[in-house]
Amino acid sequence: MYDDLIGRPFASQNQGLSFDRHTAKRLLAEAQEALPYEYSALLTGHGSMVTGYLAMRSSSHGRNSFSWDAPSFFQALASVRKAGVQWVGILHSHPTSPPVPSEADQIGWHYPQLAYWILSFAGGMPDLRLYQWSDGRFVERPYTLADIAGSVGSTGDMPPRSD
Repeated sequence: MYDDLIGRPFASQNQGLSFDRHTAKRLLAEAQEALPYEYSALLTGHGSMVTGYLAMRSSSHGRNSFSWDAPSFFQALASVRKAGVQWVGILHSHPTSPPVPSEADQIGWHYPQLAYWILSFAGGMPDLRLYQWSDGRFVERPYTLADIAGSVGSTGDMPPRSD
């Protein structure tokens, strides 16, 4: 259903996900500008590659939560379709908590085929994590930052993860 619009980044368990380095840097900057509030974006691309995004304004204006109103969400999906890309996941920030899905994140996630990204500013360095919904819970997955062909280009790196 809607395979041309909704991607399946986890179609192969052995396939790693890639996030365009330039796109990740732009998202990091926008999420930092949104502090102390949560930031969210609908991620776009093809297959297991994130190559773009649509920033989504939260209808809740919360420091520890985000929500999208239906008209904005459907308008974003129409933009994705028009651009000829797929919706491959979402990203949201945690301004003051670790990059671990909260109870609200788990209850509110309705798209198990898509990637779930959390960018935390709780530590000294931004920390980006990727999750997949599997067997009723989020499971952390590895990913790579890459210079993906067709992107604008690399202008820097996300800081390394601290495990």
